[in-house]
Amino acid sequence: MITANRADPVPGFVESSFNPLIHDVARRCLTERPGDGTRTALLVGSTVGDSGTTDLASRLLIGGQVSNPLLFMQATANAILGYVSKEFGITGPLIAMSALTGLGSALLDTAHVLLDDEELDRVLLVGVELAGSDRTAAFCRELGLPQPTEDFAVALLVDRDTSFEDSGGYDLRRLAEGPTP
Repeated sequence: MITANRADPVPGFVESSFNPLIHDVARRCLTERPGDGTRTALLVGSTVGDSGTTDLASRLLIGGQVSNPLLFMQATANAILGYVSKEFGITGPLIAMSALTGLGSALLDTAHVLLDDEELDRVLLVGVELAGSDRTAAFCRELGLPQPTEDFAVALLVDRDTSFEDSGGYDLRRLAEGPTP
């Protein structure tokens, strides 16, 4: 399990720390535990998503300014998953998801289902949240969710031998505490 709250820039991804955080924890996790990319799936989850890119694109639009074309591409988490998959030769499923509550549990549940596929041996889970802005604060208030107080990402590589019982994956902080593969 790998965590980060800041990351180096990634070529082609600008302004927001969302995608660099995903890349950083995924890269470190996959380098630490290399494996067969054809038998690996990538799964990323976030409650709010890339609020940095969304907010910047909205401000540019409202201000009548030209938007950077990279913002459109990086606005979906699948863009960075494609980048990671190319870097590590991963050809298994690439999935981006969101959950209003229990994101860590949702990631683990999805990984468990993915591992039912006999063609997969492991799943890299990445959970990521940004501290956000006034817009994300309003979103969290409206839904009664706690607003993240810092940028944070966690990556966990699970396989068929991982115990999914009592995983502690109710939120990203608890996901970072377990399970151990």
